[in-house]
Amino acid sequence: MAKAKTRKHDQADPMPPGADYQWPAADPAQRGRTRTLFGICGQCMQGDCATLIHMQDGVVTRVEGNPAASPNYGSLCPRGASQLMNLYNPYRVKTPLVRTNPEKGLDVDPGWKEVSWDEAMALVIEKLNQVRTKDPRGLLVMEGFGNRDSLLRDHFAHAFGTPNVVGSHAPLCSIHYASNLVHAGCPEQVAEMDYCEYLLTFGRSLGPNFATTGAIRRFTKAMDRGMKLVVIDPRCSVEASKGEWIPIRPGSDYACLLAMAGTMLNEGLPFDEWFMKHRTNAPYLINPAGDYHRDPLTGKPMMWDAAAGCARAFDAEFADIALTGAYTVDGVACRTGFDLIREEFRQYTPEWAEGICTVPAATIRRIAGEFVKHAKIGSTIQIDGFTFPFRPASVNTHRGITNHRGGTYAELTAKLMNMLVGNIEVPGGCVGDSMRGPLLEPDDDGVLRPQFRAQAFPFKFPPDTIDGNEFYPHKNATPHLAVQAMLDPARYHLDYSIEVWLNLGANAIRKNAQPEKYVEAMRNVPFVVSVAYHMDEPTIMADVVLPEHANMERDIVSVLVPPHQTTGGELYGADTVRVRQAVPALFNTRHCDDILTDIAEGTGVLYGPGGVYDRLNRSMNDLVLTDGFYLGEGTLDVDRRHTREEIQDQLLKTWPRGDGKGLAEINQEGFFRQPRSRKEFFTYYFSPGDGVRHPFYFERLKKTGDSLRAQLREVGIAYPGIADEETVWEQYRPIPHWIENSEIQAPPEYDLWVVNWKSPYHPHDSGNPEGNPWLAELYAQDPFDFAVFMNAATAAKKGLKDGDRVTVESRYGRTSGALRVTELLHPDALGIPGNYGLGTLQSNPLIRQGTFYNSLLSIDDNTLDAISAGQEISPRVRVYRQEGAR
Repeated sequence: MAKAKTRKHDQADPMPPGADYQWPAADPAQRGRTRTLFGICGQCMQGDCATLIHMQDGVVTRVEGNPAASPNYGSLCPRGASQLMNLYNPYRVKTPLVRTNPEKGLDVDPGWKEVSWDEAMALVIEKLNQVRTKDPRGLLVMEGFGNRDSLLRDHFAHAFGTPNVVGSHAPLCSIHYASNLVHAGCPEQVAEMDYCEYLLTFGRSLGPNFATTGAIRRFTKAMDRGMKLVVIDPRCSVEASKGEWIPIRPGSDYACLLAMAGTMLNEGLPFDEWFMKHRTNAPYLINPAGDYHRDPLTGKPMMWDAAAGCARAFDAEFADIALTGAYTVDGVACRTGFDLIREEFRQYTPEWAEGICTVPAATIRRIAGEFVKHAKIGSTIQIDGFTFPFRPASVNTHRGITNHRGGTYAELTAKLMNMLVGNIEVPGGCVGDSMRGPLLEPDDDGVLRPQFRAQAFPFKFPPDTIDGNEFYPHKNATPHLAVQAMLDPARYHLDYSIEVWLNLGANAIRKNAQPEKYVEAMRNVPFVVSVAYHMDEPTIMADVVLPEHANMERDIVSVLVPPHQTTGGELYGADTVRVRQAVPALFNTRHCDDILTDIAEGTGVLYGPGGVYDRLNRSMNDLVLTDGFYLGEGTLDVDRRHTREEIQDQLLKTWPRGDGKGLAEINQEGFFRQPRSRKEFFTYYFSPGDGVRHPFYFERLKKTGDSLRAQLREVGIAYPGIADEETVWEQYRPIPHWIENSEIQAPPEYDLWVVNWKSPYHPHDSGNPEGNPWLAELYAQDPFDFAVFMNAATAAKKGLKDGDRVTVESRYGRTSGALRVTELLHPDALGIPGNYGLGTLQSNPLIRQGTFYNSLLSIDDNTLDAISAGQEISPRVRVYRQEGAR
């Protein structure tokens, strides 16, 4: 894998050698025929822009945005406009393949033998039946954004009996826990752009880099009406250039957030007292152990009634809830959660933070004050006849702050700032980006019932899962933990091994740290199957390759889910379902769900109770909750085979927001849109007043840690992979506190921190943008892409010049590229955009070009955030000129 760590190329070649595939002539029967199909773009992980696909003589000639459909309303980014090259890609896998060379590696010729579909499927089904008989946990399903629109992927795995469905796509973007906890929203939180007047962002994009068209429109409208934008980031991004950019040392955002929250709590700034008393658990009384003090009769958490001078259960009648103070209740000394948090944060002054993050103390105080002022605490607004709290200011974070050790605390601290001004789930504030509805449901303690990653996985020993559910109960997708366990099963207490690796739209090798570890793990798996679009890194490691359709060849129906960047008016007033009508397949490929249907049938898990169809009947998409597709028990006959079209028709007809129309109608209309009152966009509307409390004191996090520690002691094991367990348990405290990430104490010769941002040309691998020659023509000319970026003053100190060939080396790996000096980076930062580089012996040569950022990262357990298991994305690096290179 040494070759994987150092790239040879520094300039994109839009027409790589070897692209000599001879395309067959178009179908004569299509000559003279013109067609326009409804489409849905798949060129980023959001994958939601509605398109029109124009065909002439059986050939796709143009793709454009659908002007009638949300969220893009006719616009399309360069990736979407270039998706013809995803379809007409000569490097696609065109027929089933079986490996003849037992040696495996990224640069090893597999000796492929072309076979029929029947032969390939028989071999796959035989191996799967063997592993299911032995132990179904021996099947690892590695999934990714490549076929995220599959209806059957997860249902097949669960019907088969394996718990090992592992996402390849999230260890570098562990953004879910805090929003799932505080908003009951999934996957994260976003700014509400119709009413926001002050937006403060840390480590995130507002749209220029992916899901671009709708996000940029919302952003520009907000800026045009006067929204103030403050971006705290090591890099001056496109959006930062339109507002105020505050440079910050990479990996130090947490210190800045602690100081801002500390300023709000302890320096006399106003806060939303009503919200804190009635919409959070901040007034709950906390005992010396850090737990809720509970009513001895009912077991309910208690608050202090200042008017009555006594403690009551949280749901009793209160004349005046005490937010602060120390009280003795039932002989137990208690304090309010708010008091404890304020005391902890007293030490985190702006002066303390300045020494870590380099943001001046005066700037930290100014921004904290501006945020509070613009929140307009106490104001209200009417929308469709309903009166909401109006809080037009928001703090929004993303992977730039979460993907460090202590990153979960950093995002929770941003939540504290938002709750202090009372902006959660109200106009102008910070909102979750799940589908809208009655999501704010209280648990038995009166606190918001969490969703998704904030619901802890159960502990089982020996572990059932390969990817660490038992040891990281709130984790995000963790292929790195799976690989660590596969390479050292005894260390992670596994009593079985992976016998079959089924790769579905995933690329764990290229999209994660230390690719050589994944290659080694795949070599050790007896049988690897890749459902593949092209010869990417996992596919060249496979024993059998099952070729799948390109995006435009896959028909789907899809609910439009809320976006990952911002939200706003065009998404308020309607719920939408769209259709993608497939273009004819070019090669001997198949739809992923048809492949899975055949495999499920061959392994005996398609029919009957507990089978794929039964699970599909009973499932609800947990990302979109009540407004997603839900068939309802009995909708599909579980004892006979169904076509994709049948299933799609039933999904449409049973959509909770629909009116009974199905596939025939949507194929005529392109989309269904159901009106919704704008007030229903805000989940506060469904649970107003004091109907639910958001967690301000994170008692649930503490409970998870206490339970995990007790369970490890009960079975007599230490926390696996960790040198000092206290570095884990300190991240399960109920109050955020300063945690050093793994890079702060790196040796001094590693004097810079590397940062990465999503490139407009390559935000994700979805749709194969890295192999797209049209996009290569663009990024090769873009002065802000496809290079290694360094602050001009820093480069001068190092004697480096624009255009120098440099090596970038962390403690974990190295890469190289052409240097570009800039004023748009913090002096302590080194910037590498996108995720170019790596590739295989048989991949499109374009993919092998560029600087491979992920080679600088580590999957060492000791560097991870203990809650999300997110990987450190800004390791310390050193940079030096390559000898004899310019």
